[in-house]
Amino acid sequence: MRIPTHRHEVENTSMTPMIDVIFQLLIFFVCASAGQIVESHLPTELAAGTVESATSVIVERPFGEVWLRLHRRVAEGVDEVTVVELNDREYSDEPSLRQTLLTLAETTPEIPVILDIEGAVPLGDVVRVYDACQSAQFRQVSFATKRAK
Repeated sequence: MRIPTHRHEVENTSMTPMIDVIFQLLIFFVCASAGQIVESHLPTELAAGTVESATSVIVERPFGEVWLRLHRRVAEGVDEVTVVELNDREYSDEPSLRQTLLTLAETTPEIPVILDIEGAVPLGDVVRVYDACQSAQFRQVSFATKRAK
């Protein structure tokens, strides 16, 4: 048996540039993920999907519930403004609503607050009302959703 005289030589490629690229990517992803802000400003949990029960469950609360209904209304000289309805009283300015919520939360902070929002209300107005409820230190703030038909 004869031994071949020529060999297929593998090109002498250096692995250093590839290792440098891998380390650069690793450093990039570590630095990019370290600066993420944890989103915990809106801790209200919404149900995923539909939640229905065959029997109606009635939960007795000693103080009831606070419903804040947000809707749009045409005002004089202004196109449309967001109006918050609380116990048959309408608030179109934020300071008076905040003062009412603070007074209510001082007496009974365990009352659940439910935000019922019309579809045309801007998100900024929703967030301002939600922040007012959080700053008043209500323990439970929820969002009302429409039932599936």
